[in-house]
Amino acid sequence: MSFYKEVEISVEKLKNGKILLYPTDTIWGLGCDAFNINAIKKIYKIKNRKIYKPMILLVENIDRLYSLVGKISDFNIKIISDNIRYRKKPITIIYDHIYDKKIPNLLFSRNDYHQYSIAIRLTNDPFCAHLIKKLDKPIISTSANISGYDSPRFFYEISYDILKNVDYAVNIRRNEQSNYANSSIIKIISKKIKILRT
Repeated sequence: MSFYKEVEISVEKLKNGKILLYPTDTIWGLGCDAFNINAIKKIYKIKNRKIYKPMILLVENIDRLYSLVGKISDFNIKIISDNIRYRKKPITIIYDHIYDKKIPNLLFSRNDYHQYSIAIRLTNDPFCAHLIKKLDKPIISTSANISGYDSPRFFYEISYDILKNVDYAVNIRRNEQSNYANSSIIKIISKKIKILRT
């Protein structure tokens, strides 16, 4: 099936609250409409993931990032731009200031000071970018594995327990090996980068 046909099918599934198994800029992921609380809960159930462990959001461009978190610093933009331009390992950034109130509370972390933060990655993956653009919403991205088990680097390493519970498995790039087992996670504080996951 063609790339664009897979995008169309996937978008329709997401619009209807379905769970997608799809290739990302790291490994195969489970995804849904990031504003659909019921779909998000389904992913937690599929993964047997603790509800207090938030998941990552994917956006396809800087404008959508702004719509979620408001304006970000030039330093932050440069980090994102350089990462994409030089094709480095994808980075997920933790943001403290949230602009869009439609984001479900499940996706937030809370520290000891009762401050909320959220993890967002601006994806450089063509399929993910087209999917988000056509859906016109951010999507969830979490590894396609049961919590506590290894993340699959190939489609054919994804467990039956995952495959039987998703609503649609995207039919492209199934023979490719993922270049990265995960994204790096960072937080930017006053033009300094704090690495939370390499």
